[in-house]
Amino acid sequence: MSQISKGLLRSLIIRCSDVGLDCGHVIFGDSECRIIQNAIIHMHEYHAIIPEEMTTCMKMKIRENIHSYRDSMRAQILDESSDVPEKILPVI
Repeated sequence: MSQISKGLLRSLIIRCSDVGLDCGHVIFGDSECRIIQNAIIHMHEYHAIIPEEMTTCMKMKIRENIHSYRDSMRAQILDESSDVPEKILPVI
């Protein structure tokens, strides 16, 4: 497995749609702090949400929806392959 693949499997993600915005953007990062920073930048640049005006509730929604890339991909495969037993799915 390549270094890029290993790094990606250890990374964290958040989907903009997970926090209630009509947007397909996915934000990657190697730490929760980095994801939150990148999400706030994205929300400012693409959704005109001013960081200083973000409520605590909005920031909490970002934090609550951060997932590991590995878990996210596994859930997606399970959703698409609901009739396939989990034990025979590839280890990702």
